[in-house]
Amino acid sequence: MGGLAAALAGCSTRERADSTTERPTTVGEPPDGSRSWEDAADARIDEHRRSDVAVVVRRDGERLSGASVDVTLDRHAFDFSTAYNVAKHFDVGAGSPYRESVADLFNEAVFENAYKWRRWTQAGAHERADRIIAFLRDHDVSVAGAPVVWQTDSANVLPEEVWAALDAGDDARLRSLVTDHVETILGHYVEDHDVTEWVFLNEPVGHHLLTDALSDAPAWRSPVLREWFHTAGEAAPGATLAVNEYDILTLDRPRHRDRYATLIQYLLADDAPLDEVAFQAHAMGESERVTPAEQWRRLERFAGLGDVDLVVSEFDTPGFDSDEVAGRYLYRFLKLCYSHPAMAGFRLWGFWDGQHWRDDAPLFYEDWTPKPGYDAYVDLVFDEWFTEESGTTDGAGAYRTRADLGTYAVSVAADGQRVETTRTVTNPDGETTWTIDL
Repeated sequence: MGGLAAALAGCSTRERADSTTERPTTVGEPPDGSRSWEDAADARIDEHRRSDVAVVVRRDGERLSGASVDVTLDRHAFDFSTAYNVAKHFDVGAGSPYRESVADLFNEAVFENAYKWRRWTQAGAHERADRIIAFLRDHDVSVAGAPVVWQTDSANVLPEEVWAALDAGDDARLRSLVTDHVETILGHYVEDHDVTEWVFLNEPVGHHLLTDALSDAPAWRSPVLREWFHTAGEAAPGATLAVNEYDILTLDRPRHRDRYATLIQYLLADDAPLDEVAFQAHAMGESERVTPAEQWRRLERFAGLGDVDLVVSEFDTPGFDSDEVAGRYLYRFLKLCYSHPAMAGFRLWGFWDGQHWRDDAPLFYEDWTPKPGYDAYVDLVFDEWFTEESGTTDGAGAYRTRADLGTYAVSVAADGQRVETTRTVTNPDGETTWTIDL
């Protein structure tokens, strides 16, 4: 590891061992300014992220014409997520913009550091994190976990007993420690706190300290990884488990991407309970972008590897010279990802400069002034991809509209009677019908 990788504080260290010989071949925006990528993305979004909805209003079993109908999206089906810091949550106190923004802008959060192995085993550490789960859920923000196993030697991640087993060459002890950790953290959170979505293996292609100690196989074909996955599946059969790797949707490192693809195929061939393929997407400068066409090709490649969802697990743009360019990149990168039918979630790795591993978050400056990235994010998530419609039922007692997938607050009224209810639309195919009785 170089000095940069050793200094990183987030769950996102970056190994550049082969970057000196592999240079980006396609970076940045289309040179001709073409927006054809966006037209195609918008069409896919309408196909895969929206549905026709019919609201049928009845009274005494008969369909009612002329009833007023209001439908407002309350929660997207798609995970719009962020990293959230436990220590900062307690430092800033109630009513702070940090606490309010996570509730206003996201429907999912993952703790930035609290679930790292060493941190989680420290006295009182996970109890503090557990307290925030209730706060987030009170604000309709679900909680995901990351990472369960991160084999890095460049950050304060692994506990002392793991280092002792490594130094002693005690393979049996090392296997036992990993198994116990997997069973304990997943058992605690999946069973006791209903935290079911997990980055299980973090950066297994880039960092493979433990698999190297336990197997002679290449890290991306290590039988140890299969063992760990099966242990996790048995410990928490209701969990959603992901692998996570860097430099897959940024830069041009074909050997690194090939190894990640090989790892995924290797796991799936053994029926490992792999549910999601995750991509870190830290763009450390404008030269690390790829074109829209190249971004789409990479998404298509990994979607084609098996029955898995795709997620962006860590997105930010530290090192961009221009915040305006960073905002445009967020807009394009997010829209392209959202348009892919296999994509299930998109996570910012922090949103505020006052709590960010590089002090350069996508949405807010340290004084809470919005960045161009904030406008890009809000314009997409809460405008383009947001449904708030109203009308009246027709002669057949139905009101029809096009709706973004998610959970809705629905209100119907006629002749002084009003009913308010919650309904969901999850299937983009065909028409979803909500029948509501006055």
